[in-house]
Amino acid sequence: MLTAEFSRFVLIPLFVLNMGAIIVTLQLKKKIKPEFHGNLNKLFVVENIIGLGCSIALGYIAFFVN
Repeated sequence: MLTAEFSRFVLIPLFVLNMGAIIVTLQLKKKIKPEFHGNLNKLFVVENIIGLGCSIALGYIAFFVN
């Protein structure tokens, strides 16, 4: 699979879904009891790592791949 197709069909949808999941997690964090915040913090960190990986991959493809 070419890198342009990979970014179009895999990375961009994954990035958009990840941003939606982060928004949902932030909304849940406002509504639940404080003793459950630890689990959401772990989920939030994982979501941020996935988003960072997608961003780095998209940036690499945009600037360094012909």
